[in-house]
Amino acid sequence: MKDRISTIKQQVTVDDKNDALLDALMEVPDNFQKSVMNNLISALRFSGQDHVANIFRRENDKEIMSDEHYELLSTKRIDLCQFMNPRDELVNSLLSKKVFSLADKRRILSKASLNDMADETIEVLQRKSDDAFYHFIDLLRQTGQSHVAYILTGKGKNRPLKEEHRSSLLASSRDDLVRKIDSKYSGLIRTLMSKNVFSSSEAQRITSVQPDTQDDRNEFILDMIARKSQYDFFNFISALKDTGQTHVVTYLTGAEVVAKIKTVYESGTPDSYVRHVDAELLKYMKEMFQRNSDVVRKLNTTLSQKGITVSDVREGCMEIAFTCGNVQSLLGFQNLNGTGELRNMLNAAFCFRFAKKGLLSLKLEISDSQVVRWMPMTSEHREALASSAEWLVNKMTVSDKLVDELSLCERRREAIESASTREHKVKTLIDVVCRQPDSAFTQLLNALNDTRQTEAADVIRGHVKVKTKTKTSELHVHRIDICLKCQTCK
Repeated sequence: MKDRISTIKQQVTVDDKNDALLDALMEVPDNFQKSVMNNLISALRFSGQDHVANIFRRENDKEIMSDEHYELLSTKRIDLCQFMNPRDELVNSLLSKKVFSLADKRRILSKASLNDMADETIEVLQRKSDDAFYHFIDLLRQTGQSHVAYILTGKGKNRPLKEEHRSSLLASSRDDLVRKIDSKYSGLIRTLMSKNVFSSSEAQRITSVQPDTQDDRNEFILDMIARKSQYDFFNFISALKDTGQTHVVTYLTGAEVVAKIKTVYESGTPDSYVRHVDAELLKYMKEMFQRNSDVVRKLNTTLSQKGITVSDVREGCMEIAFTCGNVQSLLGFQNLNGTGELRNMLNAAFCFRFAKKGLLSLKLEISDSQVVRWMPMTSEHREALASSAEWLVNKMTVSDKLVDELSLCERRREAIESASTREHKVKTLIDVVCRQPDSAFTQLLNALNDTRQTEAADVIRGHVKVKTKTKTSELHVHRIDICLKCQTCK
């Protein structure tokens, strides 16, 4: 056999190596067959393959992987590779439980990507005993990957991330998310750890990414979240809100705008009568929206064309909740409200029925501040800051008064003030502002003017690109007034 070992090792795949080994064993002369078989069985048991040795000579209850489990791993392979993270906790746990060998671990971790590592993990597992399958399921749950166990068992409450959310993290919105998320100065990673979305080893890998830039960290974070469960995704959204990044949540999942409805009655209408009619109106509105009746069909059609839906009609102060599916929907909602079209459609739908009871009109009260806070930094404003950065590094001064006017949390402010050099302070401030809501752009310009750095403000304004119907041109002017309410001046 010694002469055949080198040829066997040269084979590329495990299957090819097994074929070459079995071919060599079958060519052993008859008088050596027994001793060679004994040595093969000993070698199998020594290398942790009792389940294979038992095919030839049963000495314990170890069984090869059942056809059912083998096929399950094969048919679910694509899904497993998309969600499983074998690195760190899982592969080490499999090693400590003696399900995998040290050689198995090295094979898995030698792969370049997590998908390849997951694929190799399945390849190794399919050659283990049937007990290994059950250990694998248990260890997935113990290492925070119960959503992966669900793929194989269909049991448990923790499900893999929905495809619509995975596509946002990995494809359709990825570039913008990478540029919008603040993972370095906001405490986001620590918050994700406290919510058990990331383990300590996962967090350490993110913070050790080189070069240690926001964009590189965010790439890593999005890749990790895409492998998590739907519950982890909800906690990711919660962590963004907790770290002052509601504008990023709006970009990812949209926003809910709550409008308070004020009823206007004929003068002299008693308060008790108003309360009675208001209650009747509220009940009627809820019923019409739930049924999508003819009364609200025109309103619902107009809203749906802009990606807006009425998600709830609430009691108490009489409120309507509008769900805007994305940033463009939110802008569309602002336009409908700003022009009065939304109010007119609500009046047309509901006032006629209650006109004889003294109802004259409905008024909507919507806080502009909440909408402004939800609006992500526009690409024009972010590009203006980025293209001005080289000039600002040498000319701009980051003073306490300037930072005071930027409405930053303590953690972000500390990151700016603790920067080692003047240039580093400017770069950190620009990076922080670029990842704030769009209102932060105007705040920065106002802060520069208030600290007598009008030249710096003018340079930033001069790099704002103004879109026209025919072309995009750069406007170099003394001042551009940005209307945050309607977003039409950009």
